[in-house]
Amino acid sequence: MIEDYIVQRENLEKEIRAFKKLINQYSFARLFLFGLDILLVYLFFNQGIEALIVITTLSLIGFLYLVKVQTNHQNHLKFLITKELLVKNEINVKDGKTNIYDDGTRFCNPNHPYTDDLDIFGEHSLFAYLNRCSTLDAQNLLAKWLSVYAEKTIIEERQKAVEELSGKQENNLNFRARLFGLNLNEIPTLKLFFKDYLPNKLDFLKKKPTKVFVAAIPIITTGVLFAAVIFNGILWNILGLTLLLSGAGYMFYKKDIDALHEQISKSVSGLENYAENLKWIEQVEWASSLLVNLKSSIKKGDNLISKEIFELSKILNSLNSRLNPIVGIFLNLFFQWDLKTLKRLAVWEAKNQLEIINAFDVLVNFESLLSLATLGHNHSDWVYPKILNSHHLNTVAIGHPLITDQKRIANDFHLTDNITIDIITGSNMAGKSTFLRTIGINMVLAFAGAKVCAEKMETSIFSLISYMRIKDSLANQTSTFKAEIDRLKMILDFTTANQNSFVLIDEMLRGTNSKDKYLGSKVLIKKLITQKTPGLIATHDLQIADLEKEYPKQLRNYHFDITVEKQEMYFDYKIKIGECKTFNASMLLKAIGIEIEE
Repeated sequence: MIEDYIVQRENLEKEIRAFKKLINQYSFARLFLFGLDILLVYLFFNQGIEALIVITTLSLIGFLYLVKVQTNHQNHLKFLITKELLVKNEINVKDGKTNIYDDGTRFCNPNHPYTDDLDIFGEHSLFAYLNRCSTLDAQNLLAKWLSVYAEKTIIEERQKAVEELSGKQENNLNFRARLFGLNLNEIPTLKLFFKDYLPNKLDFLKKKPTKVFVAAIPIITTGVLFAAVIFNGILWNILGLTLLLSGAGYMFYKKDIDALHEQISKSVSGLENYAENLKWIEQVEWASSLLVNLKSSIKKGDNLISKEIFELSKILNSLNSRLNPIVGIFLNLFFQWDLKTLKRLAVWEAKNQLEIINAFDVLVNFESLLSLATLGHNHSDWVYPKILNSHHLNTVAIGHPLITDQKRIANDFHLTDNITIDIITGSNMAGKSTFLRTIGINMVLAFAGAKVCAEKMETSIFSLISYMRIKDSLANQTSTFKAEIDRLKMILDFTTANQNSFVLIDEMLRGTNSKDKYLGSKVLIKKLITQKTPGLIATHDLQIADLEKEYPKQLRNYHFDITVEKQEMYFDYKIKIGECKTFNASMLLKAIGIEIEE
């Protein structure tokens, strides 16, 4: 995949250089036209005002054409530069560097059943690794998928949609490039604008005097202008009076026009990009049911919402003509351009209000799916897990997705048909905590509809809850032990309420003495066994492993160990059956100068 991205980057660099050269040529053409205008005015200055009007009109038309073409090229250049940036980002992420998209820190919640413990949000998190969403709504949706498991049918539909999208990498990149850099809150703002704000602000256009004024002024001003050019004389004075009245009428409505323009003036480029993305969605014959349904929701007969949004973009671009003082004054004095544009907007809004709000929701869903699709494309060796109905987990070569390929160690692991608590003992730094997070984070990916970091994974749907990073809080006057007790209560309440719970616990009750720690851990494990709640519990306490004698069918022992050669420790990070027999605490203490008596 890296090689493909490198080729894409090189091709984009060539295309960017070519467009920069082309844009410079249009800049010289505009400068040439300006010089030609000066020359023509000089040559025809004594030929009368009619000649000057003709020269000015033709020059204005030519200038506007060059501006339009150059603007289109500049917009495409901006798109290419953004696309190049995104390609470079994919290369950087594969190299272990930081993703330029949002890392989801705002979604961090220590009270969530698992997201903080499994590094789902925040710096160096799963969200930071896979997020490719530019809009706020899409980020929120993606975060929801990682925070709450979906039903089996939804997961399977999402898997098929993600797999289909991952095969359209070039289109996916174009889709994301059109959205990258837009205002994070633009879609919510636009939805609110079209739903609540705009309908009430266009009511003044429905009044009869306004309708007459907008319809009559262009006819009167252009008619008097042509008459003055042909017949000359006093008609020029009449034209001046007509324009004065037109300007006075415009000033009467200017406050309403300004208020509307201020609300929507920054949305034009975004709308064009949204329309391009919707056009792609409409044109593709999707195979997966989720994508088919999303497409059908924005198409009613022959009416394409992408065309309607393109039309809206043209309307708003027309309104933006007022930002050029010379062009704006001319258009409004002769044609009441702003009011005619708002009249077009009112007609458009009455026809498409509900459709455009729904179209934004479809874009949000596609953007979130593309994050999972990009993950799938970048990891062709990962797999889509099989989702089963009954209690089940079977994995082959499962690894942690946030550990690089070069450093990742994969393991095989499975649950039995009989529900068990699995105790994992082992040395410090041997891999117990990482293994718990490996199982948990891949479950999160599986339940979101994404690929998982494994050669094979079959799993039923579990309600995950974890106990790993327990912190004290000075602000809340909470000790580590109190925080642990609160988390244990949360686990008991959660597992009682959710029959499909799966528990991940890393060294419970570390804030108390060894006796209480053992007794408390033992009671919790027995409680989980009694209510038939499966889970993984990592611990240094070998007494916990002895519970297998009391519960031979409900408890299994696994371990991670070390190999010691010439006072050097070697870790293979492979999970093994049975309790651990080798530990490394004394060696680690000795390494810093603390000798322990044998």
